[in-house]
Amino acid sequence: MKKHNKEDVIKVGQNLFKTVGYHNTGTEEILQESNYPRSSFYYNFKSKEQFAEHVLEYYGNNSAKLYSSILEDQNVKSPLKRFELFAIIITDMAEKNNFKSECLIQKFSVECAGNNENLRDASQKQLEKLLLIFKNCLEEGQHKEEIRTDLDTLDMAKFIHAQLYGGFLLSRLQNDISVLKNNMTYVLEYIKA
Repeated sequence: MKKHNKEDVIKVGQNLFKTVGYHNTGTEEILQESNYPRSSFYYNFKSKEQFAEHVLEYYGNNSAKLYSSILEDQNVKSPLKRFELFAIIITDMAEKNNFKSECLIQKFSVECAGNNENLRDASQKQLEKLLLIFKNCLEEGQHKEEIRTDLDTLDMAKFIHAQLYGGFLLSRLQNDISVLKNNMTYVLEYIKA
């Protein structure tokens, strides 16, 4: 008898939620695409909403690993340089994927935050992980006198995030990577000491 892997069904859910959204994805579709037994699904997740919370956590953890691999890389001594590398890597990823790779936290925030408190809280929790990575790198940059000190690091982290996702959205709409690249250039100038 085949053992059903919980991570496999979460990956299928992540893909479905990213491509068609939470409300347009049915539990039946998740089960069919993942070949995951209904009884195991409801044993592990209890509901589609709880499943979505697990998917968000999985996505958030993977995003945090990516962000950390760049912004916490001690082989690159300069925190400002790490932000420059982050900007290059993120814009390259967006361009290579033709803007089809969407942030699941952003997608859930737009689709569910206004009408589902649990999914809003789950999205917020994952966003806070990413903001903390920005904040820590910004604080290190302040100590090294590379990042401006007249602003709170959490406020700057939120600004970076807003410019990143706003730039991604506009680049997607205009099918032009220069919007995202320009936003990230402005961010780097803004945070520089």
